[in-house]
Amino acid sequence: MGFVTRLALGLSLLAAPAGLAAGQAEAQTLRIGIQSPPSTLDPHWLLNLANTGALRNIFDTLVTRDAAMALRPGLAESWRVVDDTTWEFKLRPGVRFHDGTPLTSADVAASFARVPNVPGNPNPYTIYLAGVTGVEVVDDLTFRIRTSGPTPILPTNLTQIFIVPRSVASLGNPPFNAGQAVIGTGPFKLESWRANDPLVLRRNADWWGGAVPWDTVSFTPIPNDAARVGALLAGDVDFINNVPLQDAGRIAGDSRVALFAGPSIYAVNIYPDVERDDAPGIEAGGRNPMKDVRVRRAMSLALNREGISRTILEGFADPTDQPVPPFIFGAIADRPVPAADLAAARALLAEAGWGQGFGLNLFCSPNRTPRICQAIAAAWTRIGIRTTVEVVPQATFLPRRNRRDYGVFVTVFGSLTGETSYLIGSQLHRRGVVTGLGALNFTGAGTAAMDGLIQRARATLDDADRARQLAALVRQASDEALIIGVGVLRSVNAGKAGLHFQARADEEVRAVEIRPR
Repeated sequence: MGFVTRLALGLSLLAAPAGLAAGQAEAQTLRIGIQSPPSTLDPHWLLNLANTGALRNIFDTLVTRDAAMALRPGLAESWRVVDDTTWEFKLRPGVRFHDGTPLTSADVAASFARVPNVPGNPNPYTIYLAGVTGVEVVDDLTFRIRTSGPTPILPTNLTQIFIVPRSVASLGNPPFNAGQAVIGTGPFKLESWRANDPLVLRRNADWWGGAVPWDTVSFTPIPNDAARVGALLAGDVDFINNVPLQDAGRIAGDSRVALFAGPSIYAVNIYPDVERDDAPGIEAGGRNPMKDVRVRRAMSLALNREGISRTILEGFADPTDQPVPPFIFGAIADRPVPAADLAAARALLAEAGWGQGFGLNLFCSPNRTPRICQAIAAAWTRIGIRTTVEVVPQATFLPRRNRRDYGVFVTVFGSLTGETSYLIGSQLHRRGVVTGLGALNFTGAGTAAMDGLIQRARATLDDADRARQLAALVRQASDEALIIGVGVLRSVNAGKAGLHFQARADEEVRAVEIRPR
């Protein structure tokens, strides 16, 4: 059950008060049509873009990022390394939560303690606190984070940990979804929300970040692409995210609206099970051909990445076989994109003993990938891998992935920290070896040797050396097709012509960054 206040948004939002110009009245309310609504208002529950993107409007983090993913001070105005296992942070003075209580170091400690302890969390934020062993409160505005070893990416990881007041940190998921625990320090306060209904926020006039341009913001779920575009063109909403690519050209040519596009950190990846003989959906006589690197390389070589990016994604994607965007820290900026080579792919299959082919079911996330999955299936079928596509509903895709119900699946993955150690640490490190690492490894990838390389890279304080180590791991993952990159998406949004917005690489829609021209 969600939370709905009966405070009257009323006529103040529907009509201009006497003497107020219509343009000024309209500028007080921002109506955003979003593809995927948040499924929770708990800032530490079910990590995904729909949730973090919405909650970023209510809650703040110690460190933040600009639209290009560069680190910026957030609730913490400064930080420094004390020694190899200690970081010291200074909070901004004068910051208050929405309920009026001041932000202190004790709230940070309570927030950190809550992250791994929300019962039943299907996709926790614990990867971002990997290596953190404790928080020491020095005074109200100073705290120290203790780690198990050198943790150079700690400030980067903290861009994903929302801070809540200690008064609600001991609560579970339901009180947040019911509304009473939704207390942040962000630019907007909660007005009303119920699952799959609009999320309505009101301005936090005391926000530490400066002037907030809107009295009220509504995030209305419009999952149907055509309906979302239609709502914008009809004037029913002022801004939409995830513009369907087939409509981008039409929007760009309409003087009433504007297209806001830019590089994204989201990549379309294929995840083959490399561990189990009985991987679900594989029809190969009780064996799993994808355990053989030659088969995985054949699957990669069969793909026409350029065609997928140009035709299916309307040019709003960049082909790559890396599982991460080539422009982020630790990626390979100049890695050539392999051209499709069906003959070479068939030869690799034959060399691996699978010249007769085999069958598989390709499980597909419903988020932006179904047409891509069809293209992948067609390419694999041409080399003898008889492929069918199953698009799994959003509500069950992640739970089934977590149970490892897929032998091979396609989804969109975002390098939310703006560097490669997030994917490498969560998806290529073995599960259950180091707390927080391997949390998203659902393919059985990884070895003890790779674990050691990942841990060493994550602990290297010198940025240049760490970048080289991470790039070597990305190269290994790509060369061995442990995760098969297909393409990097672009962030594409649209709004009324009177608005200004710089598309964010993380694809979040922060209402405070949408401004009247």
